[in-house]
Amino acid sequence: MELRTLRYLLAIADAGNITAAANTIHISQPALSRQMQDLETELGTKLFKRKHRAISLTANGTYLVNRARQILSLTDTAIADITDENIIGGNLAIGLGESHLNRIVLRAAKQLLIAYPGIQLQLYSGNADEITERLDQGLLDFGVVIDPADTYKYAFIKINGQNLWGLLIPTNDSLARSPSINTSQIVDQPLIVSERQPVVEMLQKWGGDHFSESQIVARYNLIYNAGLLAEAGFGYVVGISHLLDHEEMSLKFVPFSPKLATKMALIWTKNMPLSKAAQKFLMFFQQANKKAIPE
Repeated sequence: MELRTLRYLLAIADAGNITAAANTIHISQPALSRQMQDLETELGTKLFKRKHRAISLTANGTYLVNRARQILSLTDTAIADITDENIIGGNLAIGLGESHLNRIVLRAAKQLLIAYPGIQLQLYSGNADEITERLDQGLLDFGVVIDPADTYKYAFIKINGQNLWGLLIPTNDSLARSPSINTSQIVDQPLIVSERQPVVEMLQKWGGDHFSESQIVARYNLIYNAGLLAEAGFGYVVGISHLLDHEEMSLKFVPFSPKLATKMALIWTKNMPLSKAAQKFLMFFQQANKKAIPE
């Protein structure tokens, strides 16, 4: 399987039919059809469902297209890094967990793109497990996760500031009038909690005997839909401040007492050379992080 064949495959997936794809990549339609037939023969599976002039991907075709995008993105970045020492371009891929501290990272990214407009920024939103998995696969240059990071696998810089934890509560709920939420106030309350087990363990450590996993009525990976659940009366969201437009959802963030806070860290894979774009980003990030005022 050649990289050229993967580019042909993506052209068809993006265009929706072989004729349009052939016009885009400037080869004949019969030649492109033959390339795809040869690829299906090589892999021993159907990649397309053909009906009249329309074409759609099979499950295996969709899988290969997604992998092809990753492969070609990595290839293009590697080529850009080695073909011209004086040009800084290509992709910079950053994975972000949910936190208002991401502003520091994005401020640095903005400065990078102003200085080097040939760089294209790619953002991936997910939890720490998803971000580290993509780092390990070489699909991200950097990730932002809750500190402490795995210092055996990753280099890291702690981000100035902290995430303050509490409950997102409907504004018409009597609990929303509390200045803070103590451990006794969460007893038997229905809670909507992150799907990540470390967050549950953190809540157990904070709440002690006042918290039970049986109180968890729903799990979430990104908080917006969790906010909709809270608004609909399913329960209270265990989350961090500054993430939702509380007025839009009629929710109020009430912090935990005793205070529960976590730090964030920018991480990247140890013992792996950084692209020129990643090296420059790291320089801008360190500058932005120094200027940030710790909370």
